[in-house]
Amino acid sequence: MTVKKNICITINSLAPGGAEKQSLLLAKALKPYHNTTVVIINPQPIYKQHIAVIEKEDINHIFLAKNPIKKIREFTGFLKKQQIDIIFSFLPADTIWASICGKIANVPYILGGIRNSHIAYIKYAALRFANNYLLDYTIANNYAAYEAAIKFGFKKNIMVAPNGIEMRPMLHRQDSAKNHITIISVGRLVKQKAYEIALQAIVELKNTLNNDYSIKYRIVGSGPEQQNIEAFIERNKLKDEVELITDPSNIYDLLESSDIYLSTSTFEGISNSILEAMNCAMPIVATDAGDNSRLVIHGKNGFITTIDDSQKIADYLGELIKSRTLTHQMGLESYDHLVKCYSFEQFQNLYRNIIHHIEKMQIHNGTPYFMNDMND
Repeated sequence: MTVKKNICITINSLAPGGAEKQSLLLAKALKPYHNTTVVIINPQPIYKQHIAVIEKEDINHIFLAKNPIKKIREFTGFLKKQQIDIIFSFLPADTIWASICGKIANVPYILGGIRNSHIAYIKYAALRFANNYLLDYTIANNYAAYEAAIKFGFKKNIMVAPNGIEMRPMLHRQDSAKNHITIISVGRLVKQKAYEIALQAIVELKNTLNNDYSIKYRIVGSGPEQQNIEAFIERNKLKDEVELITDPSNIYDLLESSDIYLSTSTFEGISNSILEAMNCAMPIVATDAGDNSRLVIHGKNGFITTIDDSQKIADYLGELIKSRTLTHQMGLESYDHLVKCYSFEQFQNLYRNIIHHIEKMQIHNGTPYFMNDMND
């Protein structure tokens, strides 16, 4: 029998982003078993889709005041009044905030978050201090961040709890012959995503494919690199092959109407975009950044390349394009791998176990181990 705990989940704001989405997913996962409240530290910005999730799932939540002094009083007062047992935080700012306020309010267990291996030094140093002196545990959502934290001097109780995703119905893609192939990348138009490498791979792919195949490469996102991307497209005469979509109405519609997912990031945590592509039964070609090699099992549900190797990326894309059967089989493997390792149910069970075993959890190389898993 699960003993109900009073759980607080903090997030900086309801801005669009993976951490914000995951904080609401955790609230949904814990709501049937524990008294759960999401505390939004800053009232702005607000992403409408996050509000829609809160309303649809009836997630208990509060916004704190803008005034810093009033904010502290409200939060510590809430923690004491609700007799919060456990705080989960997701990002550096709310982790540091919650670790200090949680100690003031005598919250028994405070768990911070780290989601990237590349963090500004001052934030990293603050997170290290919080981990070593204030937090009971730090949760990384990927092994790359875990390993970077260990190297940076995090000394206490760091574990990996990967992101979860709500599974869509299996998309039954056709494996019949097809000479028009759509490749897609989704993500902010920033240097980290290395779109120039992706575009160079498209140039090389275009030069090697014969007239039996035509390709379309969709780049979905917005950001400061847009002008550089447009200049590359113009310079290399790729207007017929590349479509830049900066204001998509539905990401999943675009993924479902594409054939291959491409990620050329130079660094990552755990890629929500790759998870979403796997949810649409897509084969993946990705660089070996962050936890990509855990999402993409090389040769099984896609291919992993070294960072910046545009020629190898083009070679793997060409291999998939020339074999619709391989594309179809790898897409099915993507979906199966997602179900087994990153589904909502896996995510829910992991966090339920963390709560149930919080007093005597064993962690080995970042992986938490529990005496008895929660399967009820």
